[in-house]
Amino acid sequence: MTDQGARREGLWLLFLLAVFWGANWPAMKVAVVELAPWTFRVICVYIGAAGLFAIALLRGIPLGLPRGREIVFAGTSILNVAIWQVTSAYGLQVMSAGRAVLVAFTMPLWAAVFGAIFVREKFTARKSLALLLGLAGLGLLALPAGGALVDSLAGLGLMLSAAIAWGAGTVALKAQRFAMSAVTLTAWQLAIAGVPLVAGMVWFEVLGPSGSIVLRGEFTAVGLAGAAYAATVPMIFCHWAWFRTLEILPASVASIGTLAVPVVGVLSSALLLGEALGWAELLAMVCVVAALALALLAPGKT
Repeated sequence: MTDQGARREGLWLLFLLAVFWGANWPAMKVAVVELAPWTFRVICVYIGAAGLFAIALLRGIPLGLPRGREIVFAGTSILNVAIWQVTSAYGLQVMSAGRAVLVAFTMPLWAAVFGAIFVREKFTARKSLALLLGLAGLGLLALPAGGALVDSLAGLGLMLSAAIAWGAGTVALKAQRFAMSAVTLTAWQLAIAGVPLVAGMVWFEVLGPSGSIVLRGEFTAVGLAGAAYAATVPMIFCHWAWFRTLEILPASVASIGTLAVPVVGVLSSALLLGEALGWAELLAMVCVVAALALALLAPGKT
């Protein structure tokens, strides 16, 4: 493939990533309304892990874990995947998908903070401004939606916990520098994080005091479609497409795809779920996307 052809492929993949990752938020929202959160997340991580392991096998990528560092690797998977999966699932139960995606994608801001503290990455004035803009967006999202202050704050807290854990896990992975293919690394992260998720599913949703609560009610075609989409397209295709994009395009260009995800998430949630799209949501979206642009896109690079 020529350089021009590879670049065209990368740009198409960025477009698909923005659409498919963004559309995942309304899909997850309808899934967690009907399917218990621990069960839903177990399904997602193990379908995703199986798909990524299959891709690795087809491409002849080694599947081994780094020897002697299994415990450290498991710790990063708890931060990077397990905490994220649970807190975001519970957050979506009490927060609109559009607001949730904006909080979730403040992750790069927290990664920048943790990077400055723990791995001595330079925290520039540009990153400081990005953090302030992100915090302004979070402040707007703390405003109650429809007067439900308790739910608004609870959802914000859960999604913020998810974003912070994701950011910490990202920095931990970067600091450890595991010598693995990105596809294999992510597959193992999902598979290992699934162990505590299975334990939580059994404890809270299978052996719970009220009996089995794997289903929170009637499982409709809409709920099934949302769960099926969330467990397959984002978990398998989007992970693979992201790695492929990073192989083709500079990281600064690939980061543009991340900027578009919360925008697509907010708009698709309003379109598909009829969620309110008021001044607070729109202004928060502007703040968060501007913060991500400052944090992720280095000046003068393409």
